[in-house]
Amino acid sequence: MSTYMLRRFFQSIAFILVAWLIVYTFLVLFMPGGPRQRYENVQQNGGNDFSAYGYGQRYKLDKPWPLNFLLWLYDPSDTTQFVTDAQAQTLVIPKGIDIRLGELRLQGSGILTGDFGFTDSVGIDSSVNDMLRDRWGSSFALMLGSISIALVVCLPIGIIGALRQRSRLDHMLTFFSFAGFSLPPFMLGVFLVIFLAVFPYLWHNQFNWTWLPYLPPGYIVDLDQENNAVNRLYHLVLPAMTLAIPQIAWLSRHVRSSMLEVLQQDYVRTAWAKGLSARRVILKHALRNALIPLITMVGLAIPSVATGLIIVEKVFSYQGLGDLYFRALGGCIVESQPCPPTGYPIDYPLTLTLTLILVVVVAFSNLLADILYTIVDPRINYNAAPQ
Repeated sequence: MSTYMLRRFFQSIAFILVAWLIVYTFLVLFMPGGPRQRYENVQQNGGNDFSAYGYGQRYKLDKPWPLNFLLWLYDPSDTTQFVTDAQAQTLVIPKGIDIRLGELRLQGSGILTGDFGFTDSVGIDSSVNDMLRDRWGSSFALMLGSISIALVVCLPIGIIGALRQRSRLDHMLTFFSFAGFSLPPFMLGVFLVIFLAVFPYLWHNQFNWTWLPYLPPGYIVDLDQENNAVNRLYHLVLPAMTLAIPQIAWLSRHVRSSMLEVLQQDYVRTAWAKGLSARRVILKHALRNALIPLITMVGLAIPSVATGLIIVEKVFSYQGLGDLYFRALGGCIVESQPCPPTGYPIDYPLTLTLTLILVVVVAFSNLLADILYTIVDPRINYNAAPQ
């Protein structure tokens, strides 16, 4: 087991590095109007585009490919940076890492050291690390909430559909599953806002239906309430439901299909013949084996939810990494977040960083699925020789 997991871990690392190389090559080197094109134009025309020179230093554009990519990941010679303080004085400060292990000294900076640089359009000269630190918690809570809702709801729906196969209830569940899976996230979010926030709010106030609860249609506006855990959870409901409903529709169909297959196995029929209770047969004998394919689907659902954050967070004005990604790609739909300067809408440092994080999520969610296999079914032995 440990040998297989170690091999899968290094396979995931290899996948991440290859994906990072592709992302770096296309976004930095080949994107029209991107860092390399701007850097070369300034060199040829002798302009004063200081940001383009900064890109040249940041992405090592004076080096050939793929050496520039490797130095972008980690450059042992890049150990200092120039910073202007409040008195307009230029200071030289260390950057990256400086680790001493006896006589060995590890120095340098780059993506692998956590040095993601500074934004150039979303927040002028703002640290990418600071922006990630301020927002990752909100996105993590939203992802965790949506996946938890999806798992809690999809299991009973799938089990009921399998036990009541081809019944009216099964057909109704199938209809709603396909409907939930077919609706685009932005449309689903708008529907939830209308029917669970706007209409209940109007009925609550206009018709004095004080017994009718309603949900907030967007993220927290009152900054004094941001540290209130209950209030934050209250505002999390609609975005989490929007992300969870397509996953519920998808996962419940897999649970149903897997349960139907398991219920036809001989050991399940034997359990019924022994007179065991329906609860014990379904939960102990059938469901545990039916969960194994579901774990694969959950591993695939994590990247799906992560990419869905980009749209859902924008619909609900939720201040997380998805909203930040939308703005980094040049998106701007509200007056409080003006468009970046015309002609250069993409924030490359921020876009690259968030794309790299998404690649890591995809790789390690699949690795997590392999680990969970052995927890659900100890009979699985990855080290066993093929027969």
